[in-house]
Amino acid sequence: MDALCLVAVATDIRRRLLDGLVRGAWAAGPEGLWIELLTPAGPVGLLATAALPLPRLSPGAPRPPKVKPLPPLAAVAQRILPGARLSAVVHQGLDRVVTLQFAPGPVGTPDTDLSSEGIWLVAELFGHSPNLLLVQPAGRRILEVAHRGPAGAARTLVPGAEYGPPPPATRPDPLEEGPETIAGILAPLLAAGVSPARALRQGLSGVSDLWAREAAARARDGSAAALGEALRTVLRQIEGGPWQPHLLADEAGLPAAALPIPVDHIGKARQQPVGSLGEALEQLAAHQTARLAVASERTHLRRILARLESRLRSRRANLVNDAMEFTQADARQRMGEILITNQGNVPRGATEVILPDPAQGGTGDPDATVTIALDPRLTAAANAERYFKRARRARRGSVRVDQRLAQTERELARVQGWAETVGAAEDPQALEIVIAEIRQIPRLLGPQDRKTLAALGAAPSAEPSRPAPAARASRPPGERTARAAPPGLEPRHFLSSDAFPILVGRTTEGNDYLTVHLARSQDWWLHVQGRSGSHVVIRVPDRSGNVPRRTLIEAAQLAAYYSQARDDGKVAVDYTLRKYVHKPRKAKPGLVTISQEKTIVVKPDKSLVTKLARPEAAEE
Repeated sequence: MDALCLVAVATDIRRRLLDGLVRGAWAAGPEGLWIELLTPAGPVGLLATAALPLPRLSPGAPRPPKVKPLPPLAAVAQRILPGARLSAVVHQGLDRVVTLQFAPGPVGTPDTDLSSEGIWLVAELFGHSPNLLLVQPAGRRILEVAHRGPAGAARTLVPGAEYGPPPPATRPDPLEEGPETIAGILAPLLAAGVSPARALRQGLSGVSDLWAREAAARARDGSAAALGEALRTVLRQIEGGPWQPHLLADEAGLPAAALPIPVDHIGKARQQPVGSLGEALEQLAAHQTARLAVASERTHLRRILARLESRLRSRRANLVNDAMEFTQADARQRMGEILITNQGNVPRGATEVILPDPAQGGTGDPDATVTIALDPRLTAAANAERYFKRARRARRGSVRVDQRLAQTERELARVQGWAETVGAAEDPQALEIVIAEIRQIPRLLGPQDRKTLAALGAAPSAEPSRPAPAARASRPPGERTARAAPPGLEPRHFLSSDAFPILVGRTTEGNDYLTVHLARSQDWWLHVQGRSGSHVVIRVPDRSGNVPRRTLIEAAQLAAYYSQARDDGKVAVDYTLRKYVHKPRKAKPGLVTISQEKTIVVKPDKSLVTKLARPEAAEE
């Protein structure tokens, strides 16, 4: 967690939660706690977690899902924290260690195992080795810990051991130093030609590149005094508020940092205001967790695909050898015939024999001969039959080998295509499609590959489950009842140039709702080929399935635009009737399989979004 952001969070906890009574404690994954405190403003949740990729304290965070079995840290917290009072929040400078000190609550609070001296919850929020510990103040004895330290480590972090804090920073803390000291630290670095932002990072502890650049941008000139004063201004604003929480996006528009205040050196377009710092942290954590999950799945899939490619290449090499072997069918037939014709000239027990070869003699060499290998245990006739049998097998096998070789080439190309998709995938939906397709070739998968795929498919999704279908009302035959879409699942509405309604899903859950609950069997269904994107449906008023070519092209252009391929020049879009689209059992939202599909190549057209938008969708 960013040190300056942690300063604001610690101050926020003091202002909102100090003296709050613990109503309960729950596990937040295997490495965290969610504590609900009763305050004058009402109950407020506090998340403390040592889980990567973003260990954090997050006031106001929602209650996480239940965890089974209960982790040891949460089990101890549930036994001793309810009824306790948050008596102090200890945070020194830009240190990334925060201690939440809990004291026994007032008379009448629930009985717990909390001793009279209280309990400390120590959050060590380092990026490389975060931790969360429950520590008894008397003797600083560790009760429980999220991450137990390995044997031989510099610190012993196991229950019963004495808690020792992490080693202090080796560089000065700007929150603990005066302006003259900071200027004195920065001056030699600047004189040596070090850039202002780099000088702040090198000379002081706890200053990240983001805030170093912000201080450098705010400095009135390039002097050490101006740079130090700009940094102290930023620190005072973050420490004391008022805060204006923002979520900072990277160049691709994805969440990159939680900001307690907006920064001046980055454009406002990349800074999205949010309701609270806790909300910004949770949005950032959700994005980083999703990216970490995608990276993990990508790594597993790459290994599986590498093994698949290796097996297919080995099979192809064997088939090529077999094909070369089977080209000798005519030669073996001829050798068998020569042996039958010259049985009297074949010595018994010979390993080979040289006999006249009439076939070559017919080419102009009457003295042509052929050397034939023999099994010394067999007679000439038996050796001839052996050659006939091998010739028959070769003729039969050559057809099968050609078919298997062609199939292997197709499967190898498919695996290589999957590898390219996995390498470029940035969202779980694209990977789920590859996983579903790999499962269709179980004969190529080893036991470990099948086990890995099962684990990937069974991974819990952070997305909501698929909405249940609305209750059906009685209706005249042939008339379909209009359904009100659940909140957030209503598709985008367009009208083609030929007056055919076109519906476009907004999210993965919206895609599911559109395809499974809104689309009819005679409607046309479209999706960009091999990339993540919206499901698109062309409404067809009758069961003829006929739509004008222009409508099909417009729907395909919308499918291309509302996909990861919107910036490509030409995009392949698959289309098929809705009745050929199937939702696999237990598949994640948005994941379907299709058959009887055709492909159309179009260019994404942003102008259609406005041109074809229906009045109720004009704001889109």
